[in-house]
Amino acid sequence: MKPVLHPLPLPSVVYHYCSVDTFFQIITNHTIRLSDIEKSNDFMEKKWAIQQCLQHIRNNLHNPEYPCSRQPGLASRLLREMEQQFQQYNTMILAACFSSERDLLSQWRGYGDNGYGVCIGVSSQEEFRPAYYRAEQYLNLKGSDQALPSSLLFANIRYTTREIESICMQMFCIYMNWLPLRTSLEQAATQLVRILYPALPFFKSRAFSEEAEWRCVYYPDLPAPPYETETFDETDFQQLLSREILEQRLDRFRILPLDYRLRKNNLVPYRDLAFDDCPGSFIRSITIGPKCPLDRETVKVFLERNHISISMKDIYLSDVSYR
Repeated sequence: MKPVLHPLPLPSVVYHYCSVDTFFQIITNHTIRLSDIEKSNDFMEKKWAIQQCLQHIRNNLHNPEYPCSRQPGLASRLLREMEQQFQQYNTMILAACFSSERDLLSQWRGYGDNGYGVCIGVSSQEEFRPAYYRAEQYLNLKGSDQALPSSLLFANIRYTTREIESICMQMFCIYMNWLPLRTSLEQAATQLVRILYPALPFFKSRAFSEEAEWRCVYYPDLPAPPYETETFDETDFQQLLSREILEQRLDRFRILPLDYRLRKNNLVPYRDLAFDDCPGSFIRSITIGPKCPLDRETVKVFLERNHISISMKDIYLSDVSYR
């Protein structure tokens, strides 16, 4: 199967916009936070990607360009089974978001505390390289029986439906050809959902395209809410949870145990990536937001105090004119 997702080249530095409070926590704790994307600013993004995928298949069930059109009845049943499987396969996704742009007005507005925050440049060539190559493998769907990745993925966000639609139709038609001889309808739908699921957090509406986003993603093997009382398996859940409450080594990071924070009267699950083995090489620059009261000298001393040495020339004041 030919690759259908073509990642952008891995940048040397990516940028994380945040409030001064979050900046303080990142620097003093030497951690980057991976949070549940369903409780992010755009809480619909995973659901949006699923909807785009299923709607495109639905629109093309009778399209003669696709082999599924030769058996529309069977294709319709497979699609209905996929819709049910997507509801059941509701797995948590944790992510940290970055931009390829250092001083971007839309990022200051959306993530940099409306200009009162800072932008942290972090090394991606070294620290995220294994996750980048891993994402290339998973997002090109190499291997028909893959489960959720057990480590990090790092890739750029796609702001067009063309690629996810291509993935969905390509995989849908492959599994249509396997029916009914090689697998059951239910098994085919289950496998399709499991293969497509890791790609979901790397697609967003074109309305967000100005963000030029890159994303580091981790997939805890935990169901996301809602939990149905009749089907909830307490024993299975405890076994899955036991792995997520342990510290692990992922590439050049330590991933700390699952924890929760409060956000707008809600509990948000997260796991922190600790970069304390390489704090000096990981943090590459700091840009002070257009409304932020911090000065470069204070930031320089604060970084040094926390064992992060970067040149004064890599501590910037934003050039954005923003009031």
